Amino acid sequence: MSTPFPTFRQVATRPRWIGVLVACLAVAAVFALLGQWQIARAVEQGQADERDTETAVPLTSVAVPGSTLTSEAGGRMVSFTGEWVPEDFDTLAGRSQDGLIGTWVVGRVLVPQDGADPVSLPVALAWFADPAAAQALVEQRGAGGAGELVGRLMPSEAPTQGDIQTDEVEAMSVAALINEWEAYDGRVYGSYAILDAAAADASGALVDGGEPIVSVRPVTDTQLNALNIFYAIEWVAFMLFAFYLWYRLVKDALEREVEAIEDAAEAAAAGGDTARG
Repeated sequence: MSTPFPTFRQVATRPRWIGVLVACLAVAAVFALLGQWQIARAVEQGQADERDTETAVPLTSVAVPGSTLTSEAGGRMVSFTGEWVPEDFDTLAGRSQDGLIGTWVVGRVLVPQDGADPVSLPVALAWFADPAAAQALVEQRGAGGAGELVGRLMPSEAPTQGDIQTDEVEAMSVAALINEWEAYDGRVYGSYAILDAAAADASGALVDGGEPIVSVRPVTDTQLNALNIFYAIEWVAFMLFAFYLWYRLVKDALEREVEAIEDAAEAAAAGGDTARG
């Protein structure tokens, strides 16, 4: 009587392979958690920016002198007071606005600090289509209190090719500006402010063709992070592979047993033929 072949179910339900299945389930669970984490990261990074960036808050509450602009402070409206430094008004060329290329007038405000020396803040006052009008405003600006100013806090810009190759400065680069300032004491905010229309008007910047610089709230990005989605798919693939690995191990064990039974049957048949001969 021939030995019956075992079934896949019979092999799979043996204690050894049940233990392997439990281990594969544990590994798959870890992979599933990692995939879920990647999906959560993708959704988190793709959420719209819901910060209230349009209600002005004190500059000193969101910015630290000498530090780069944080994501929480970037692009939000801030209020500050101080004194203009008359020697440090200047122009920036190549500034676009409403499809036109013009010139910014920029200045330096010394912002008072509680119990410490004032800190310099670069400020963009107005945009001019005519560079000569912008230069005229720079030359007529004098010292005096800045009053209560409101503007959008922006990160420092990197120098452009025009800054490097020509004498025309285009970038609102804090590092470049401090090299041009008079009597700079080494304390500066690592960002700059763009005055809103009311503050620019009150400061006398909107004269002879000057216009408020257009600044918009931070752009919201609701797109999912594709890289995180890709990683999540990878973790799901690893999870499925863990189950396939268990299946393949059981299948190989079954095939080995079947081959052993077949070999034993052939050997038995060959032995019987020899005995009869």
